[in-house]
Formats: sequence, C-alpha cells, structure tokens
Amino acid sequence: MSTEPALVEPERPAGPRRVALVSARYGAGAAAPPGVDAAALAQAALADSYEVLADLVGVRSGIVGPAPVADLLWPDGLYLSEGDVLSLAAQLSGQADELVVVPADVPDLPGLVLAKVLKVLHRSDVVVAPARGGAGCVALGLRLPVAGWLADQPLDLDLDPYERLRAAAPSRDQVARAPDWHRLRTPADLRRLDPGLEGWEQTRLLLSGSTTAAHGPR
Repeated sequence: MSTEPALVEPERPAGPRRVALVSARYGAGAAAPPGVDAAALAQAALADSYEVLADLVGVRSGIVGPAPVADLLWPDGLYLSEGDVLSLAAQLSGQADELVVVPADVPDLPGLVLAKVLKVLHRSDVVVAPARGGAGCVALGLRLPVAGWLADQPLDLDLDPYERLRAAAPSRDQVARAPDWHRLRTPADLRRLDPGLEGWEQTRLLLSGSTTAAHGPR
C-alpha cells in the first residue's frame, strides 16, 4: 500500500462579500399613466427591481424602505428600514466588502449593468451607472468600508455625481462609470420599457391595459 501522502486541494480564497439593495424611496409612482394607481405602480416596479437583484449570483439582495416592503423579500433577503447611500454603507461595513444601491423605478434593469458595476468595484472606490435621458443613477456601487475621501460627498440616486466625484477623488481611477439605463419617473418614461426583455412581470401586467404601455426602448 502506498505511503505517499494524499494530495490536498488548496482552499480557494473566498470572493468579496457583495450586497445589492433596492431603495423604495426612489419609487415609480410619478410615472403612473391615467387609469393606473400610482401606489400600485410603485409597488410593482419595486418588486421587479428587487427581482433583478435577487437573481444575481454570489450577491445577497435586499430592500430598503418601510416595513411592508419586507414581504417582497426572498429567503435570506436583507431588510433595512431606511437610509441614504452612505448611511446604508455604514450599516453594512464589516458585513460586506461591496455594496450596490439601485432605485425602485428600474423594473427592467438588465443584470448585465449590475455585473459591470461589480466587475470594476475591486479596483475603484465608487462606480456610477447613470440614468439614461435624465439626471440621476440607476446604480451606485461602493467598496466597503467607504474610502475616507467619500465620507463628505453627498450620494443621491436622483443626481449623477460622476464628474463631481472625479474632481474630488485623490486619483481619477478611484471613480468608474458603468453602462447607463432608464428609470421610470414620468409617464413618458414608460415608452422606454422593452416588451422584448424578459422580466418586469408585475409592472408589465399592471400596465397591460394602459394606453401608454411600453413600445420599446428610446
């Protein structure tokens, strides 16, 4: 019988602990067309936006908002009651290495956009995915703990901070930009929804009888 020691497969280093949150404070209610209840649209878009995050592999997903939104969480989903981007980052410091926050008005956001955000976070302090056709972001990614130079920088998903952050960063490569996408903030934005894209089922169902239903990306 062989006396040679058995080969032991070396342990692979664990990847970064990633969290992605959808914030209910940025709801789609203002995009409701005539005949569609604003609260119902906000709820449907929130649910669909969360589903995008929950489908990400290797990422713990969650929702930020009032207590009832916790009913939408998948098993092991993370619930936080409220907080702006930097506050959420502070709450998760020590529990995660990377954080992505998205608004609740991006029901058809492609997972590829978020994958691009996560791809560059390992070499950047902050990643901005801007809103298409308007101010704001569809995603903000932060490496945790938050870099000191970011601590006094306001981060609001209704503003695009890319140029301001690039000017404030110790080096420009600490701020990265990811692909853009559209948000639902006015009834006109509904025409940007693409019926050919998979997902956004709840928003799609709610809008199915509306005269301003989606006609494809613009």
